[in-house]
Amino acid sequence: MGSCFNFEDFCAEHNIILRIEKNLGSKIRGFCYYDGFYYYIILNNRCSCEQLQETVIHEMIHVFENHFICDSRDSEKCEAEVHQIMQCLKKPESVSHTS
Repeated sequence: MGSCFNFEDFCAEHNIILRIEKNLGSKIRGFCYYDGFYYYIILNNRCSCEQLQETVIHEMIHVFENHFICDSRDSEKCEAEVHQIMQCLKKPESVSHTS
């Protein structure tokens, strides 16, 4: 008996709510916050599909790295951590071929 576990199920299981909002301006792709029970990922409707996908991943890293407990003075450190993880995700895997 197979089960199809999709992205919406994943978000629901982890108390993540995604919203696409208008009027966020042109400089903000998105942000996230935690209300004590739900993690909200807010996305800017002015962004392209590719930008939105990258922003969702960026914000989910904040969620799963639990950056909400960090002091506001550590925001640069949290962003650097997300940037490093994003770079690792973008690297092509090394494939070794043996004959």
